[in-house]
Amino acid sequence: MLQGIPEAPASHPSYRAGMDPLAELRAKIPAFPGYATEDDRRRGDELVRSYLGEALALLRARLADLPEPGAARLGDLILRAGFRNQLAFKVFEYATLDGAKVDRVTRNDLRMIGLADRAANVDAVGLTAFLDEVVQAFDVRDHEMQTPEAAA
Repeated sequence: MLQGIPEAPASHPSYRAGMDPLAELRAKIPAFPGYATEDDRRRGDELVRSYLGEALALLRARLADLPEPGAARLGDLILRAGFRNQLAFKVFEYATLDGAKVDRVTRNDLRMIGLADRAANVDAVGLTAFLDEVVQAFDVRDHEMQTPEAAA
């Protein structure tokens, strides 16, 4: 848990149904490469951030008359989705990942995809709570990426 922020919930439909989480990601993003190599991790990170960023951009376009501070906060999250967090990613990029770490990262990526899918239904009234969830998801994802595995 990151300073009072809970881990990504295991309530995603793929976990309830016993489906493979990586297959669930690939159902949403067919080109998703997984996490086996450094190149896979770079590409996968880009694809997940892009998926969410596009949904946030569509949300901003739909809520074009959004007053501040909501408009600025939404814009900041679009920027956050557009650029890799280098501090978080540098540990993850070259790490040796065990199955538990891959599962946690996959759950976090599924959480990001789930938020992106929900963005189309967010209205101005629900925007603040939705953006809080997006910030939390980014923070949990970044924390998981920058946390090295414990030595065995």
